[in-house]
Amino acid sequence: MITRPSDDQTWTVNAALPVSFSIFRSDKILDPNNKNLLRFNNSSRRLVIVDETVFNIYGAAILNYFKSNNILVYVCIIDSIEEKKNINSSNTILKFFEEHGVLRREPVIAIGGGVLLDIVGFCCAIYRRGIPYIKVPTTLLSIVDASIGTKVAVNHFDRRNRIGTYYPPIAAFLDKTFIGSQEPRQIVNGLAEIFKLAIIKNYHLFELLENYYDRLLDDKFQSLDVSNKVIDLSITSMLEELSPNLWEKVLERSVDFGHSFSPLIEMKNVKTMFHGEAVALDCLFSSCLSRVRQHISETELERIFKTAKNLQLPTYHIDFTNFDMLKLSLNDTVKHRNGNQFLPIPLGIGNFVILNNVTDQELLKTIDLFQKYENSINNRNN
Repeated sequence: MITRPSDDQTWTVNAALPVSFSIFRSDKILDPNNKNLLRFNNSSRRLVIVDETVFNIYGAAILNYFKSNNILVYVCIIDSIEEKKNINSSNTILKFFEEHGVLRREPVIAIGGGVLLDIVGFCCAIYRRGIPYIKVPTTLLSIVDASIGTKVAVNHFDRRNRIGTYYPPIAAFLDKTFIGSQEPRQIVNGLAEIFKLAIIKNYHLFELLENYYDRLLDDKFQSLDVSNKVIDLSITSMLEELSPNLWEKVLERSVDFGHSFSPLIEMKNVKTMFHGEAVALDCLFSSCLSRVRQHISETELERIFKTAKNLQLPTYHIDFTNFDMLKLSLNDTVKHRNGNQFLPIPLGIGNFVILNNVTDQELLKTIDLFQKYENSINNRNN
């Protein structure tokens, strides 16, 4: 709608951008009899961008899928580790689009983890001002996080996701059989985002992690009924927060739990620390802050640390005891959140409160409490 100009010749444009996409559970997505990857495109070819590690394991199956369905496939293989989530990787993908003359109505298929999905989404958003794409997450972390969001970005200026936008896919297909080929540490990395949601939003999910951690880890989310419940609750909890606020016009977000102090620490340690590990450490530190504020009990904090330990998540890192580093991280977060702290912390397990007035003194007390729990865990292990 356009309103008529006022006397000062000012026009006002009012527009709304509708967003609708579906997330499908699609077992055996690479079985040629499963036609999901052929949806949304009637052409005789497909452009596929796939993570290098995924291609090493599933490359033959990917090629056979399209060959069996008489579809010509062009594949771009990307080494999508966090250190390479940058402009250089973006240029490789953009050149791939240009060389093959991708059409504005031709969905690109992205197969990989969260880093790959972020880079591809970013490239699709900026190429020809937007081309459609489909997400096929291949890690536990991307199944419960990147596959269901609309944020796409790459790292820049030594900052995580510094340049990016909001650009939803036209569909996402979830096949948890990919998780079975992940290394144990990568599965733990994905459990960190589930752990985050459980603490801040879903008590039942927390109980599942608390009670079935060993079976989830041993089974790699393959045949256990509880694994479906964990994934379903995680996705539902995330979508409850994301759907009404896709463009983050509201910056007081519970899902930012675990992302307040960790981004700079993660980038500093990018060669040795996974994203989920950084998030888990932030969750524990922020839970200690909640205890300092008397928003959770000592028993609840014990349960949170114990569950993290049982899930094989890291429970300590020296940078989370470095006041100057934490203060720098918090200051960067304040810039990102439009001049506000907006720190989500647990209000009991399964609920949250947003803080906007955390003091330096409280940070120092939180560091002491975080250090105390590390000492306590070490003493119990000894």
